[in-house]
Amino acid sequence: MRGFALAAAFVAAVFLPGERLGIAVPVVAGLLLATAAATIRASALRLVLAGLALALAAQAALLDATWVLALDLIAAWVLASLAASGVAIEALIAPVRRLRKVGALAPRPSERHVPAIRGLAAGAVVVVPFLLLFLSADAAFAGFAGGLPLPSRASVPWRLTLLVLVLAAGLGLGLAARYPVRKGDPRPGRRFSFAEWWIPLVLLDALFLAFVAVQLAVLFGGHDQVLKTEGLTYAEYARSGFWQLLASTALTCVVVGVVLARADLRNRRDSIVLRTLLGLLGALALVVLVSALHRLRLYEEAFGLTRLRLLVEATAWWLGAMLVLAMGAVATHGVRTRVGKLAVVATAAGLLAFSLDSPDRRVAERNVERWRQTGMLDIGYLSGLSADATPVLAELPERERELAIERIRERVSEGDPWGSANRSRARARALLDP
Repeated sequence: MRGFALAAAFVAAVFLPGERLGIAVPVVAGLLLATAAATIRASALRLVLAGLALALAAQAALLDATWVLALDLIAAWVLASLAASGVAIEALIAPVRRLRKVGALAPRPSERHVPAIRGLAAGAVVVVPFLLLFLSADAAFAGFAGGLPLPSRASVPWRLTLLVLVLAAGLGLGLAARYPVRKGDPRPGRRFSFAEWWIPLVLLDALFLAFVAVQLAVLFGGHDQVLKTEGLTYAEYARSGFWQLLASTALTCVVVGVVLARADLRNRRDSIVLRTLLGLLGALALVVLVSALHRLRLYEEAFGLTRLRLLVEATAWWLGAMLVLAMGAVATHGVRTRVGKLAVVATAAGLLAFSLDSPDRRVAERNVERWRQTGMLDIGYLSGLSADATPVLAELPERERELAIERIRERVSEGDPWGSANRSRARARALLDP
């Protein structure tokens, strides 16, 4: 375990600071996962979570869009923590809390080769700072050292900081796997009586019914219905309610979860009433979510697609999936017991699918398609996209093409070092400089 953690820390310190993200990221992620794998017994769920974490980290070698990679790497760390410690809220901070047990990793005095191991560890601590300083101070020495990356003086503190952080992350994951989160007996808490849950649910269903009745005319009325609405433009129509409708869907998932956890069901009648009211609420919430997506699509048709609009559209679809899972928990007790694990896996798989679809390329495709239909194209925005959009932008007519790819050409003009090898930038470089 210690060896994997040290390897991850050194790879991160050497290849990550000052460079664009690339293949070194999944290498570090694989080594970090290995620190946990070395101390735990594999299970189907842990393998799935670890595989999804590694797949999300691997996007750094495939995509150039940093905003997508930021989401992927955060999710990868969360999944790695859950795989090591267990699928529970407490598991998210377990790698940090378990660092208090780092002393347990020290070799026992009776072990063979203990002096040599301690000497190597002390030597690494002493030599590495001096090595980085000498490489930074003299280019000839760096060349003599076999072409190791030459860090600038300013990057040395960052490399040392990253080395410590990644080493702590690796040891934390390994310790979290060795001392996993134990689920104690759940506290019963106060249960909601029949009147305390059916009355709020009936009122909420009535409110949703009234809202959906009004929405159906607009939902299927199309553009003409929007334009006939007094005082509203496309932008005002979409902005006036999209976020509120998205929030209402999220709150519906919360309501379903709380009622399922706290409702006091004393007989079969109570169970039937609960499932009926929650089922109706879920169905109506899905209609509200469709209305929110409809508003967003109208806005995109009028003004084009951006990264933020694509992200919130994906979020809406994710909320829909979570709502379907919640409805499954309502209908099936078997699903109810595993809905948390299913939600984690479904969320990770959804984010992976979102990343594999290459969001920046998708934004470029929709905007180019809209340009072909309307003649309107925001070149300034498209030129700010990452190299992921290059295959689409390269197909534009020469004038628009040169304006759209100018900034991308500048960003990918220089080759990447080994640790930053990236498929998207390599493909853009080949398209722009055949």
